[in-house]
Amino acid sequence: MSRRNASRRSNNGSKPAWVWFVLGNFTGGFAVFILFLNGLQNDAPAAGGQKPQAVQSQPAEQESKPRFDFYTLLQENEVAVPPPKTAQPVRRRSAPGDSEPAETTAPAPVAVEPALVYILQAASFRDSAEAERLRAQLTLANLDVNVETATDSRGTWHRVLVGPYESRSRVAKAREILAEHELMPLVLKRPNKR
Repeated sequence: MSRRNASRRSNNGSKPAWVWFVLGNFTGGFAVFILFLNGLQNDAPAAGGQKPQAVQSQPAEQESKPRFDFYTLLQENEVAVPPPKTAQPVRRRSAPGDSEPAETTAPAPVAVEPALVYILQAASFRDSAEAERLRAQLTLANLDVNVETATDSRGTWHRVLVGPYESRSRVAKAREILAEHELMPLVLKRPNKR
């Protein structure tokens, strides 16, 4: 029992660790504050002993107007844009006596044929009767369907082709219809024959 009392007495006399931490921080902060005040007192007589030098007088006009350099920088970095490649409409000037308003004439747009067209291969069969049956189903679904026969080293194949389409949006619509018929078509690009 005496050992317990001895250990209790020794623990009661010491301070917890957080007290030493707070005390150390307080002492360090006070020392920094004193050094800061000492530095301010040393700087104050030197600054207070001399009179501030007079600022060189500049014309009041220069001080009141801000100076912007971006006007000159923008002119130096100007990029010339070439004229558009499309033809501009030509306007006919009307004389003051004409009662008709001036008309604009634009050149007729030239239809450019795409170099490639898209064709969807819906399926390929060895039996031509199966290919014709699928062609009939897809024709009833309002698609442009053809059966093409090809021969290779493995034999004769009858391919069911949908198209040709010139735009990807029409290809996407045709693929949706083929997906409704549970078909996964291949998209083929071929040169335009027109």
